[in-house]
Amino acid sequence: MLMSLPRRDQRENGELYVSGLLSLTSRKSMRSIASTCGGGAVEQRLHHFISKSSWDWVPVRRALAADLDQALDPLAWVVKPMVVIKAGEHTVGVTESFVPQMGRVVNNQRAYSLWLANDTHSTPVNSRLRLCAAWLADAERRRRAEIPPGIIADDDVPSAAAVALELRGWGLRPRPVVAEAREEDVTALVGHFSAAGVPFVLRIGGATRLIPRRAMREGRAVRMVSAQHLAEGADVRSSQVRWAATGPDGQTARVTSTDVVLSPGPGTPLLRLVGAQRPGDRRTRELWLSNMTEAPAGLVVRLGRLTERVDRDFTDIGTKTGATDFEGRTFAGWHRHTTLSAVAQAIVTVSAVRDQALEPPRGESLQYV
Repeated sequence: MLMSLPRRDQRENGELYVSGLLSLTSRKSMRSIASTCGGGAVEQRLHHFISKSSWDWVPVRRALAADLDQALDPLAWVVKPMVVIKAGEHTVGVTESFVPQMGRVVNNQRAYSLWLANDTHSTPVNSRLRLCAAWLADAERRRRAEIPPGIIADDDVPSAAAVALELRGWGLRPRPVVAEAREEDVTALVGHFSAAGVPFVLRIGGATRLIPRRAMREGRAVRMVSAQHLAEGADVRSSQVRWAATGPDGQTARVTSTDVVLSPGPGTPLLRLVGAQRPGDRRTRELWLSNMTEAPAGLVVRLGRLTERVDRDFTDIGTKTGATDFEGRTFAGWHRHTTLSAVAQAIVTVSAVRDQALEPPRGESLQYV
């Protein structure tokens, strides 16, 4: 993964940093990582390597993605939003904003990561820091954080779209993009993905306003309807899909689907609204919006639920390989740290994949020759 680094000392520092991320059980600060391999002098080396060095993180991410594309054979590229609470105001991208999960305004740093995911494993290969226009307009903060002049605000291209679209030139096999969009501008995401010709599945909130395609086709008055109301309507297609294996018969969920558009204007892409009513629920609590209008609703549900896979792997592995632990203040430092954290997580994930491949099938034993 580090062969693109031009100098031998950079590759050695990269190995030290990844080893520290993998071995430490405490917070992955520069000092704690250095303590595993030499202390003070090493800390200065690693600080320069992460925050001040000239190596480019993009080739490392591309090599990582190419390797994981083969190792995981992903079903989708999953966009994960991340909120990191910060105490100070000098960390790159930090701002005060309302965090729905906490129900209050907090000082935080927001980012998005792009994960290659299948039903059993996932790992990140790209990251993007969210930088609002107000933050980038502050010349002094830009100078302190060493933000390159070509970096544009998230207001122009949503980070949730950009972090996935950046992979188009990396030589990977195309996959649908799955994203949590309940706190995002759904119209903007649909527009960017549609313009790029990318198949997508977006998790949306029940209050999202949509137009039933059937009403437009039948010449009825165009009326915006909530996604929740549409998914639970009497005229939607309905089916049962397997939800979880909890016994010989497993569990099934009721899945509904109906065609919709976001606006009545010409050229508006046709979309499919898919809702899932989990076993035991009385209401449709999960809603997805997709441009994969020919795909079975069950496939859309399967892809959408990969966000749960990513959330588990982020909690179980990502937080333990330093995904949220960067303490530096520079734009490049944040990207280099998150890149090496992704390499560390990939090592854990690929090791698990290989261990599973060596396990004998259930009910059988290994035959040793």
